[in-house]
Amino acid sequence: MQEIRIPQGMRDLTASQSRRKEALRKRIEDVFDSFGYEKICTPTIEYADTYRIGFTSATDLSEMYRFLDQDGNLVMMRVDMTVPIARFCTTRYSKAEPPFRFRYCSEVFKIRHMFAGKRSQVTDCGIELIGLDDHSDIEVLYTAIRVLQQIGAKQYRLEIGNSGFFRVAAEKLNLSEEQRTTLADLIDRKSLVELHEYLVKMNASKQIQAFFERLPLLGGGSEVLMEAMELSFCAELKEEVGKLMKLDENLRKLGVMDHVSYDFGKIPHLDYYTGIIFEGYVSGVGTSVLSGGRYDSLLGRFGRDLPACGFSVKLDDLLDILEEEEKNVVRIGYPKGKEVEALILSETYRKDSHVELVLWDEDKIEVIV
Repeated sequence: MQEIRIPQGMRDLTASQSRRKEALRKRIEDVFDSFGYEKICTPTIEYADTYRIGFTSATDLSEMYRFLDQDGNLVMMRVDMTVPIARFCTTRYSKAEPPFRFRYCSEVFKIRHMFAGKRSQVTDCGIELIGLDDHSDIEVLYTAIRVLQQIGAKQYRLEIGNSGFFRVAAEKLNLSEEQRTTLADLIDRKSLVELHEYLVKMNASKQIQAFFERLPLLGGGSEVLMEAMELSFCAELKEEVGKLMKLDENLRKLGVMDHVSYDFGKIPHLDYYTGIIFEGYVSGVGTSVLSGGRYDSLLGRFGRDLPACGFSVKLDDLLDILEEEEKNVVRIGYPKGKEVEALILSETYRKDSHVELVLWDEDKIEVIV
């Protein structure tokens, strides 16, 4: 008999998992609502050209679900929500005055290899704050912390980096694209031995070697900001650190520093980030469950040059650590042929409780204790 199965990387959710996911989605969206973010929806399918515009580097279509539409155009299932929202904002809101506060909760798709241990379909629940400069980063970061609180894990942490720190250093040193890519990969993987060998091969000066070799380990609390300032070899790098110092001051005023750390070795995996990048972690999950950053150049690629910052939460990664919320259930027993009478009685309880109808052998209708 032929085995009946679902495509690789996909997942069925049981009733219990679905309830936990829906409860989590509601808690997160309640936070977004409280900060004034309005829900929008975009199509599951986008033209491939939309992502070619959004990602300036070569778009790897092999990781995307793609096919031809009825007119022969190459289309694909969305791989993230930031690019579609940038497209949406510059078309549907082309005449409206910013700022825009958008929220979403949508499925995204990316082909994952079997050994990667990641799913090909996940639910992204996030926000985009469009039209305000980096002074508004504090609002986005504070919203992210409030979301991490609402997830309900015993411990949570927001880890903040700066995409400009590595980029500025690479630009000041006139590094080639190949050198930037290799260094970024080695720093991101914290491969210290390979990093040292590559810098020696580049004939980098002692100062530059010290700078790049320190980046993978340059993380921690507020104290690392001063170390990063001392490590900075030009005014532009010091300016990037100064921005984080200002954020640190504001986060301290908000009383959330117990849940914040910094990581200067954090390298963005998407090429549209231009400022802060950050990830959220909770106890019980071995990977980040929240990620985002500032992307001031993305909307300009679609024709409307607006700064923006946002983040998303991967709901599916959290399901296994969440306890199902208890609910009040009333069970009503009824005999066959008395379905209507049972439904009428159920309305007495349905306002405050979930009502489950139970077919039984008794000849009466009553609430089961």
